[in-house]
Amino acid sequence: MRNERTRDELAGGMTVGEQQRSDAAAVGDVFDDTYKEKDGPKPPMRIVWRNVVLMSLLHVGALYGLVVVPYASLSTWIWTAVCFFISALGVTAGAHRLWSHRSYKASVPLRIFLAVANSMAFQNDIYEWARDHRVHHKYSETDADPHNASRGFFFAHIGWLLVRKHPDVIEKGRKLDLSDLKADPVVMFQRRHYKLSIVLMCFVLPTFVPWFLWGESLWVSYFIPGLLRYTIVLNATWLVNSAAHMWGMRPYDKSINPRENKFVVFSAVGEGFHNYHHTFPYDYAASEFGCSLNLTTLFIDLMSCLGLAKDCKRVSAEMVAARVKRTGDGSHKSG
Repeated sequence: MRNERTRDELAGGMTVGEQQRSDAAAVGDVFDDTYKEKDGPKPPMRIVWRNVVLMSLLHVGALYGLVVVPYASLSTWIWTAVCFFISALGVTAGAHRLWSHRSYKASVPLRIFLAVANSMAFQNDIYEWARDHRVHHKYSETDADPHNASRGFFFAHIGWLLVRKHPDVIEKGRKLDLSDLKADPVVMFQRRHYKLSIVLMCFVLPTFVPWFLWGESLWVSYFIPGLLRYTIVLNATWLVNSAAHMWGMRPYDKSINPRENKFVVFSAVGEGFHNYHHTFPYDYAASEFGCSLNLTTLFIDLMSCLGLAKDCKRVSAEMVAARVKRTGDGSHKSG
């Protein structure tokens, strides 16, 4: 029930050759219904106390950032919003839709921009992010899923980063074909220089610009466009793993956990159409409705118009309708 792609795509008018090419391109993100969780007791949960301390300090710093909000200038708030959007695109348009799902192709200048933006987001380097995300799709809601939502909201949201990975996550991640990532010089350059890139892009640049250009205090610059912005981006991304796997409608496939969550659509710049995304992970828009309420898709469309992106994969309306009719929960709306 979980992996319905072949019948859907053929029903939607895709030829066998097109089907084979599509499957070859998206093999890393197709749910593997042959995986079985191991019998017997679960391995003990091992807390990574360093991560617990660092995440706690980060969120305390972000809360303090709220305290100093009244002291920030309008220019600093605009800069914070710009940094938020750049950071978000580094995850959504970059690590997620481009490098994890290969749902479109990007030119070298666009890949460089997205890699820099991804470093500003500071959520592990592109290679590691894409590997874990492919494992998430392939083994969603099982022991091999890095942020298995069946273990509860807290685990899916942040808890998975505070403990050692389940052995099955590590095992399945090692078996994935990541040759496309290894062959991308932008991805591997970022991976080699990741620590320096996150210091510069996630903390130094957001702090330095307001201080240097319009005289904002370093204190305010560090806590608002620095820590507060970074923490909001993190939690917006984590809501896709937690809230969008628990609350909302399932118009495309009622047999899977991911949902259509409007709050996550807004907070994660278009990533909340999650039932659709897990049903059709190779669609560059991650939504049936294109760029509607989807700033990431709007950005990719703009890059396509400028000649910086191409081969944006989409699911046909017939294919969507066939899937909605067969496996949806009856909540589907046409627009």
